[in-house]
Amino acid sequence: MSRHKIVTNLAPVQEAMIPIYREKWHSIAISKEPINRDKVTEVIKAAYFISNYPEPEILFYSNPFVAIQDVTRIDNFRHDLGRNINIKFLKRVVDHIQCGLKQQLDEHLFIRLRNQIQFPVFPYYSTQEYHQISYFPYGIERCIEQQLLTDFEKHNPELGFSDFSYFTGHLTRPAEWAIWGCMFDFCISVIELHHDRNKWDVFQQLIQYCGLLFRYEKVCIACDRPYKLFFDEENRLHADGKPALEFADGYSVYANHGQCLSEES
Repeated sequence: MSRHKIVTNLAPVQEAMIPIYREKWHSIAISKEPINRDKVTEVIKAAYFISNYPEPEILFYSNPFVAIQDVTRIDNFRHDLGRNINIKFLKRVVDHIQCGLKQQLDEHLFIRLRNQIQFPVFPYYSTQEYHQISYFPYGIERCIEQQLLTDFEKHNPELGFSDFSYFTGHLTRPAEWAIWGCMFDFCISVIELHHDRNKWDVFQQLIQYCGLLFRYEKVCIACDRPYKLFFDEENRLHADGKPALEFADGYSVYANHGQCLSEES
């Protein structure tokens, strides 16, 4: 198989497209639209197929707290769910896409482009005089996990830590992959790099259409998106005197500049 030509520089017209793709994927990253369960079902089935897993049973819930409460009522629920497949999916799909694109870009260009996407203002790193700010929100998944831990310690103390971590350690919010979604999209659509089309389609659709996921061998648990999200000037989850994140059924997370609060303060 012939090697692809290595891209070492971007043309000015390509450079000018970076902000457009950055804004496109930022909008996806903060989407609060209700999920379309039919579309989510289609995407999940495709994701399992592309990563060499059989089609799972798909369970839908309004938020991850009620999902865990419901599933843990089942005797021997771990057997029914199977092993978590997050890491294998990342290796078989995301890493595969990234590796293929990276081989076609000069190493320094790859790093610069990745930094330009996340950090629009040069220099693309923090200095003593300047604290770099991510254009994309981050830490939402971590705040949800912390809130779940607080709520289960309060309401379901009988749930052992190993059982609890079986879920929270594998919670996925695909929207947090939006930085890589933007990077891949730009490389594929603007630079026109060769790629695995099927894996790219699945990856971008997971980000675009899914809310929160727990992915296991036999079962995939899908939860709605939060319908309210608030951030501070550094794109960290934050709100004063109200939830920074809230689901349509009322389940919520309070946060102060990216730090989860156990209760309103």
